[in-house]
Amino acid sequence: MGAATKVSVWRRLLSRLDAAADADATSPVPADRSVPAYRVCAVMIGVAFTLTGLYTGSELAMSLGLAVGIRAAILGSIVLTVMSVPAAMVGSRTRLSTYMIVTHVFGKGGAKFVNLILAIVLLGWYAVTAELFGRTFYLTAAIYFHADAPQWLYTIASSALVVATTVFGFRAINRLSLAAAPLLITLTIYVAYRAMAHQPLSALLAIPGTHVDFATGVSAVIGGWIVSVVLMPDITRYARSTLECGVISLVGNGVGAAGALILAMIPALAFGEIDPMKYMAVLGLVGVAFTTLVVSTWTINAINLYSTGLVSSAVLRRVSYGRLVIWTGVIGTVCALAGIADRLIDFLVLLGLVVPPIAAVYLTDFFVLRRQIYSDCAESGKNNVNGIAACLAGAAVGITMYYTHTSVTGVPTIESFISAGLVYWLAECARSPLHRDRAWRASSG
Repeated sequence: MGAATKVSVWRRLLSRLDAAADADATSPVPADRSVPAYRVCAVMIGVAFTLTGLYTGSELAMSLGLAVGIRAAILGSIVLTVMSVPAAMVGSRTRLSTYMIVTHVFGKGGAKFVNLILAIVLLGWYAVTAELFGRTFYLTAAIYFHADAPQWLYTIASSALVVATTVFGFRAINRLSLAAAPLLITLTIYVAYRAMAHQPLSALLAIPGTHVDFATGVSAVIGGWIVSVVLMPDITRYARSTLECGVISLVGNGVGAAGALILAMIPALAFGEIDPMKYMAVLGLVGVAFTTLVVSTWTINAINLYSTGLVSSAVLRRVSYGRLVIWTGVIGTVCALAGIADRLIDFLVLLGLVVPPIAAVYLTDFFVLRRQIYSDCAESGKNNVNGIAACLAGAAVGITMYYTHTSVTGVPTIESFISAGLVYWLAECARSPLHRDRAWRASSG
């Protein structure tokens, strides 16, 4: 094949990925395209049960012990649900994507700042999952075939597989994710049941934790699901009522998150292993576990990469979407090789402090300042400096309270969220006497 032909084929493949972007990304979802709540709930639960979720539950169990870990999972899921419900309502009422909501609130310039944060966060998730994905291949090869190839080789190979399928067959892999989720949920429940047969629940509850404090555990739980809270409008813009928003939030970010973590804690403590493949191997489930975890993680990380490219394209508009996917995949793989998953709890805690202010700003704008009609306001090309400043202030408050152990509520994420909303409200009130009218953004900076 000549060089010119190769270039032509490559361009066609990249254009195929460019065409996979959602046609409704910049317009309201028509009412006739709403979907039943149970279908959305099924997707949300499937998102909760992932390889990274299993590792997070294992890490929390080893660090906190089962009794404290369960309390952290429940409290964290309650906070997530409380944050998630209003975010879901914004999506249901506006029928707009998170990208469009953020653009209306922060202005086009400010939205680039927000999307840059989300792109970095999603890239971090891709890197964490890529490392754990490679580790799953490595452990299976070592257990089944006694292979001695280094783990980094499996990480590169599995990440290349994810990048390739995202570029060449994302629509198919996205559909496959719907089938993979029930398999992993069933496997997780079965493994937890077998683990309690191996060691009774009373004995597991008596196992103490090691070093992580309760506040860190709660912050890690919140950090693990906070991105889904911020991006709730992307899901609930297809919802049919406010009641459905509450149900989706409760089932997905509440019951689903807590359930996935608690079920993952049990076998980790029962067998003294953090890696799911290791304790599943003890139960004689290597083949089933490998197949289920590979299909599930493969599809989830393809979606992570797809989302990373989508958010990045809002910042780097001159770079084609297909090329962004490839480059972010390469960068994510490098981060995976650097061992980002070894600091999983620290990564999740940071997310739980930095990301909530984004939701706090657009929720304050919608519910407190009552700026709820987006259709009659042209998008501003200017930055909403108050929104950006509030995000930075909220993150600074949360990080300071976490590392100085001065949190009033005991959960620094709450202070991060409340501080950002309060700073934004005060700044907007001081900025203009017409703070209930969004039109000023089109003419003032």
